[in-house]
Amino acid sequence: MRATKTLGRFAASRRLFQMNPKDRRFFPESGFRFFDGPSDSLGGDAVPQQIQLTLTRQDEFIHKQKECNSITIRTAEGELGILAGHEYTIEQLSPGVLDVEIDNDTKERWAISGGFAHVNDNGVVDVNCVEAIPLEEVDLNKLAHAVEEAKSNLSSGDVMVRAEAEIALELFETLEASMKS
Repeated sequence: MRATKTLGRFAASRRLFQMNPKDRRFFPESGFRFFDGPSDSLGGDAVPQQIQLTLTRQDEFIHKQKECNSITIRTAEGELGILAGHEYTIEQLSPGVLDVEIDNDTKERWAISGGFAHVNDNGVVDVNCVEAIPLEEVDLNKLAHAVEEAKSNLSSGDVMVRAEAEIALELFETLEASMKS
């Protein structure tokens, strides 16, 4: 008895399947008239020539729709290069370096502590970070000292001190390696 009731729920699906394929229409002609898809998703005039980058640090705009050629971000899965027309994606940023190529002669590098990148296929990229510092403002000597301090705190008996040291070490070692390359 129960099985027949369950099958009864799918009666419309069975009837649709039994229909002649020419008569089958899953969506009415005007079913998605409210949706304007991209005019050309494979290239041509619809592909933007440059990225519109919005880079924010907490509640502060660093760049607001700044035109640039490319962006390289570091995610949990590795580095991701973004050009204009990149497919839509949202990525969690790992601590490290954010590379921005404004034009062929101008490049910016930012030390970030993590965040999110929202990449739209229309050339708009929003990067939201907790902290973003120009890489040229990072002092290598202070960074090396911070790495050593974090390594020494890893052996602490206090759980909070160890946790903070692990987080600091992940960020500082990544920055140190990026600055040397």
